Amino acid sequence: MAGLAIVAAFAAADLGAMRINGLSALDRELYDGRQRLAAPVRDDRIVIVDIDERSLAARGRWPWDRATIASLVQALVDRGGAAVVGLDILFAERQANTDDDAQLARTLADRPVVLGYYFTSDRNGRTSGALPAPLYDGDAARELAPQMTHASGYGANLAELQRTARASGFFNPFLGGGLDPDGVIRALPLLIGYGDAVYDSLAVAVMREYLGNASLAVQGDRLVLEGTRGRVEFPVSAQFTAMVPLAGRGGPNGGRFQYLSATDVLDGRVDWSLLRDHIVLVGTTAPGLTDLRATPVSEVFPGVEIHASLLSGALDGRIKQRLAEAPTIAALLTLTVAGLLALALPALGALGAVLASVVGSMTLAGANAIAYSNLGQVMPLSASLAAVLALGLFNLAAGWLSEGRARRAMMQLFGEYLSPELVEQMARDPYAYRIGQSTNRELTILFADIRGFTRIAETMEPEALREYLNAFLTGMTEVIHAHRGTVDKYIGDAVMAFWGAPIDDPAHADHAVSAALAMQAEVRRMSEALHARGLPPLAVGIGVNTGVARVGDMGSKRRRAYTAVGDAVNLASRLEGLTKQYEVPVIVGEATMRRCRQHAFFELARATVAGRTESVRVFAPTAVCEASAQAAPTTRPMPAPKQVAGDAREALHEGTSPGV
Repeated sequence: MAGLAIVAAFAAADLGAMRINGLSALDRELYDGRQRLAAPVRDDRIVIVDIDERSLAARGRWPWDRATIASLVQALVDRGGAAVVGLDILFAERQANTDDDAQLARTLADRPVVLGYYFTSDRNGRTSGALPAPLYDGDAARELAPQMTHASGYGANLAELQRTARASGFFNPFLGGGLDPDGVIRALPLLIGYGDAVYDSLAVAVMREYLGNASLAVQGDRLVLEGTRGRVEFPVSAQFTAMVPLAGRGGPNGGRFQYLSATDVLDGRVDWSLLRDHIVLVGTTAPGLTDLRATPVSEVFPGVEIHASLLSGALDGRIKQRLAEAPTIAALLTLTVAGLLALALPALGALGAVLASVVGSMTLAGANAIAYSNLGQVMPLSASLAAVLALGLFNLAAGWLSEGRARRAMMQLFGEYLSPELVEQMARDPYAYRIGQSTNRELTILFADIRGFTRIAETMEPEALREYLNAFLTGMTEVIHAHRGTVDKYIGDAVMAFWGAPIDDPAHADHAVSAALAMQAEVRRMSEALHARGLPPLAVGIGVNTGVARVGDMGSKRRRAYTAVGDAVNLASRLEGLTKQYEVPVIVGEATMRRCRQHAFFELARATVAGRTESVRVFAPTAVCEASAQAAPTTRPMPAPKQVAGDAREALHEGTSPGV
């Protein structure tokens, strides 16, 4: 549930319903990085006439008189043969010499010139100058209104200039219309609503004039211009903007567009063939004229080149698109990919979670790259990647905590049963041992009991008896652990242990018998040490049996223990009791004998044990008789052995009785 909540939160961030700091900035940085990687490709169809610092030094400070502007326009159109001249300049105030205004108006009247102006939403509805005729009004404007940004004010050109100009277009981006919250221009509005009318941008107006008084139509997510010189489409992004395909550092040395100094044009010091039938944009790169803009590729990018880049991208069909539906698509992608991971990660281990998160991230990044490069779509990515990253980290942390709890529970549960080495081995993968469950397993069970303990207890003080018993139990436990056994419990002066659980042990019978022999050796060593201290000697009987038992964490709600129960356990206990009857230190059952491959046995007899109607065959390891023969003689001689080893054991497997 926590994973799904993370997915839902980031999907909401995609939709803008929840704000997660930094995600939008990361998406913008991803887009900007792609723009910076784009190499500038020269486009000679567009020429920029630059009112640069050299022009200001030669012609005087800005604004120039209107007669100079009129001369510049005449030179570009009449001598240069420009197809269209777009002026990224505003003529909002009258000059002292009104004849200059009249001269510029006459110059505009019969030439393909597009004037620029601006809209604003932060001037409290203030207006100046005269707006051009709207592109749409009435029902057509109201139909488009929901898709675009709306302005509350404007600054336009003088009325007499506007009346004579063929076309005009607004040249400024503003917040919500191409200018992102960080102040960086990544898109330009194509259309803007003002009042009950719709107006087109400078780039659209210039393109309409360039194509030959082109018609304009909105077709789905495209703004289509079609004229006598061809057809051009502007892919429409959110709020009726168009993403600007910027490249290079911009300016005269940016390598993308031909820059001509305005003073050189006025003086005729240019190659006029550079202008023939081309789009010419007049703007400025002079720092003092405040038309240097922050863009993804440069913090001081010429504003006029932004318009040139948009026009070039439209002519080549290279404009990317940031659809209004992009947040919804991104949210669905987040829900799909991250949602699947949220369901899958809890079932995976740490390595699996990392790999799945990497695959999920690569899937999202790959889909985003394909959408950008092949489909021309600019899609949000950061929220989806952040969701995958958050899920991966959450599941790793949860897994680490859960594994830590499982590890601690494992070590707490098995620390008293197994050797530290085996507990550490289990702790590496605690979930493999299914704590809290019990299963049927084939085990080899061992019971070891001190002979004559009641008599010993009668002759010793309680504290001495405690030390005596502790020494015995400690020694037996260390031997069992050394042979990979599990100490089940201490029953007074007896020890119960088994092999084959919780860690699988294919040789559990051999290991149990080896442990029994080692325990008897340890008992002899301990007995000698005790006897030297004046304490009673130690003798132990051990019974070993193999069979299927129920093993696991069992007990009441208040007290539980890891133990084994079943008939095989009971028989092992009965065999330990038979060691008194046969005076053999170690007795094993028939199933143990059959499972052993490293030990030889002799058959003692068919014995009757409590709780069973049929007698059972009991055996003793040959090695225990040899060890006993070397120890102090018993009061009763060993029975004549029936050796069971090699082919004889195989015969027992077949159900036949071997010869002596």
